Amino acid sequence: MINRTYEPSASFNSTMKEAAWTQTSRLLEESLRRHLKVTLHLAGTGPEQEIRGFVTVINTYLEEIKFRAEDEWLWIKFSEIASAHT
Repeated sequence: MINRTYEPSASFNSTMKEAAWTQTSRLLEESLRRHLKVTLHLAGTGPEQEIRGFVTVINTYLEEIKFRAEDEWLWIKFSEIASAHT
């Protein structure tokens, strides 16, 4: 599980509950280890987006992942991830 030893920000708490984050973080780690494709639902200022790909880097210090989707690389903040599934 992605270990967070800091106090989550208020915006992070409003985006995802701790139990849901635990499940999502396990899936992100599985994607990183096994190159498992996952679908991320991203919550932002606009309508929710859905992208499919796999995790290549998890940066717990900056609270973000590097995500390979189709032919592009994306840095996605933990706080932007609404949910994830295979």
